Amino acid sequence: MEISIVIPVYNRASLVSRTLMSVYAQTYRPLRVILVDNNSSDASYSVLTRFKEEYDTPDFKVTVCREVQPGASVARNRGMCEVSGEWVMFFDSDDEMCPQLVSEYVTTINKNTQADIVYTDIKMVDAQGYACVKRSPRGNLLYGHIFHSYLSTQRYIVRRSLLERAGAWNVNLPGWNDWELGVRLLLLSPRVVKVSSQAPLVVVHAHADSITGRRYSDKWEYWERSADEVERVVRASVRNDKNRLLTSLEYKRVMLAASYTREGSDRGEELYRRVIGRLAGRPLVRMICAGGYRLMCRGVRGTARVVELLFRMM
Repeated sequence: MEISIVIPVYNRASLVSRTLMSVYAQTYRPLRVILVDNNSSDASYSVLTRFKEEYDTPDFKVTVCREVQPGASVARNRGMCEVSGEWVMFFDSDDEMCPQLVSEYVTTINKNTQADIVYTDIKMVDAQGYACVKRSPRGNLLYGHIFHSYLSTQRYIVRRSLLERAGAWNVNLPGWNDWELGVRLLLLSPRVVKVSSQAPLVVVHAHADSITGRRYSDKWEYWERSADEVERVVRASVRNDKNRLLTSLEYKRVMLAASYTREGSDRGEELYRRVIGRLAGRPLVRMICAGGYRLMCRGVRGTARVVELLFRMM
């Protein structure tokens, strides 16, 4: 079974080699690695072509292509055009795979032949070197993903046919595009399985020049545009729990508003009041959102996990 890995690259000449060598270190073969230079202005393209020259073999095929239209989603869709097998995974150009990642995916796929998505836990490392493990539960992920973005770009492998049914990557969203895609994938009720490994199999490096940066409020339009698009997608769905999903999305906006407020931005209070205004006819949900906002503004963590459970039962 050939596994395809698509990696968009934009101005990562100083970082991408670490990622590429973690891909080459995978214990599983055959692999197809598709590198998409997104019109970089540094030496990224040269780094990619040099990697191909040195490591391309029959069981480790490396394709390097270019996409001049800006945006990681555009580059990922360009890479999709090069995928020939059924299973594909996407990865960011500044993170690392543990050597057994793909092998664990394939083992899980072979044991669960009806699976559509296989996922893993990840380790987050910040700019100061502080590390923490981000775990996700087994079973139904949709509500958890709305709150916690469990299907982030680096942590799953997916059937190409499911990705195509979902509509691939939304090129109109500059931020949280993996969160929005994850919602679309999970709304299709795929068969989702978590690898058995208890250890996180991906290392995600957070740094200041990532799309998120250091402050959510600096790019508030990115996140809110994605939230609006997710609302549109959920409203267009035929799920019986549509209203609960939309309620969960409102709390996601409250979480975002609290982030803005903690950063000292007036945008937080503005977004919060807009959400509360929409919930005027739902006093219980309004009370939960108001209480959660106050706690999160004070830095209290863990409210979303409690609210997620409450909304599932409502």
